[in-house]
Amino acid sequence: MAPKRPASKKTKAGGFVIGSARYRKISAVEGIEYSPKMKGAASTTGKALSPEQRRKSIIEAYRKA
Repeated sequence: MAPKRPASKKTKAGGFVIGSARYRKISAVEGIEYSPKMKGAASTTGKALSPEQRRKSIIEAYRKA
């Protein structure tokens, strides 16, 4: 008799994640250009920020004045 295996949990429903460099290449093919504001936001994500600092910078960027 085969041993019973525990039920596996699926963490992803399929699909994949692309990085910002690959996204920029795809966007260039599609004719989409980054605005200066978008370029600035993308450059801050490359820095080694703590999760709290990253959340704070995202909130500040999209907060309504």
